[in-house]
Amino acid sequence: MVKRMFWRWYRVVMTHPVRNLLLILTTGIGTGALALSMQTTARLDRLVRETTGGAEKRIVIANAEIGADGDLDWTMPFQFDASYRETIASDIRGVKAVSIVNTMPMDQIQVNNQYWKPSGVLGTDDAYDDVMGLTLASGTFLSADNVKNRDKVLVLSARAAKALFGGAEAALGQTVAVDNGFRMFTRDIAGGSGANAARRVSPWSNYVVIGVYEDPTRFEAENFGIEDYLMPYTSLLPSGMNFAMPVRMFVARVSGTTVANVESAIRARLDELTGGQVKLAAWEGSPNSPGISTIDKARQSLNDLSLVTSGLGVLILIIAAFGIVSGLLVDAADRAKEIALKRALGMTVYQGTVELSGRSMALAGAGGLIGLALATALSLPMREILVPYLDALGISSGDLTSRLFEFRTVLAPVAALVLAFLFSLLPAARAAGSSIVEGLKE
Repeated sequence: MVKRMFWRWYRVVMTHPVRNLLLILTTGIGTGALALSMQTTARLDRLVRETTGGAEKRIVIANAEIGADGDLDWTMPFQFDASYRETIASDIRGVKAVSIVNTMPMDQIQVNNQYWKPSGVLGTDDAYDDVMGLTLASGTFLSADNVKNRDKVLVLSARAAKALFGGAEAALGQTVAVDNGFRMFTRDIAGGSGANAARRVSPWSNYVVIGVYEDPTRFEAENFGIEDYLMPYTSLLPSGMNFAMPVRMFVARVSGTTVANVESAIRARLDELTGGQVKLAAWEGSPNSPGISTIDKARQSLNDLSLVTSGLGVLILIIAAFGIVSGLLVDAADRAKEIALKRALGMTVYQGTVELSGRSMALAGAGGLIGLALATALSLPMREILVPYLDALGISSGDLTSRLFEFRTVLAPVAALVLAFLFSLLPAARAAGSSIVEGLKE
């Protein structure tokens, strides 16, 4: 059967070799453009899902209101409590995981007699890796006991571990001297110049590295506020101090609902618990960017690019399909006498329409296969073209997952066949239904 189809296609092409080969090439270019755009769209869609969490969102919940200037107007004293983490996770629909986050002071650190200015520090708890989807490269993440005991431990990004110690494995168990910026004074009752003499307490503390996590993309790190240094949010407090570290912010992973719905539900539940009104603001993105959903902007940018590439491919293929129709009209005019003779011998208008449309679809099918092969060959160059655009969004070229063949590109030759059939149907029907007498006079 395949052999018979091949010879039928060959006879169609050889009726007017040059013209038909040009039509096949034109259709191949159009199909290739559509297949390439579908390939790019598949990559971008996958990139959106992997980079922004797909259907899931990572949101910030703050004990504050967002002012007109975009700054947070915090409630003082803070109304949040550490126990609200479990309340939000269990009672609010769509919330999958919740973690406490506090911005931590760290003026400088000292490692092997070298001083460093840390890029960013976050105080958090044992649920942060689940919320943010962090993957450990070595060691362990923060535990509930680390938070409860106010342990002075650190979890570093792979980037920070490499800069400080040369790598993830080498960082484990190492000590980092941290200057938290606090200049505390206590009363030295035992002596000095008097019972009320003040004694300055050093702001330096030693933290031990217990884990290293794989670097997130620059896009994720910046837009979700994932810092290079993670520590228990309670670790600034001395172990003997009878004082609970205030909680002013949570991050949560949510799915199947909107940020506004989550915010409203949390506010209602906390108001119920406290018997008053809890000040609260929620947004998707970073704790450092109140109310600004940079994720939505990036997601929209990627979706817009995907739409443009798909639209361009469809437009080129439609233009190619018009070329096939014009070829059909010329073919029908050249074969007017043959068609009229077949009609006189009993061929119906329907059979004539199918025959003429079939010839167009044979050309479109050949062009479709050529276009699919062309798109596959151009897969890597197209990926490189996208890199500068993605770099501008903070997504490195390594984040653009690449496959030699994207399944959805098969739709391109199918689209070529469908367009060839639809565009050729009316001209073919008109040619097949023309007057037999007029056709025999040709």
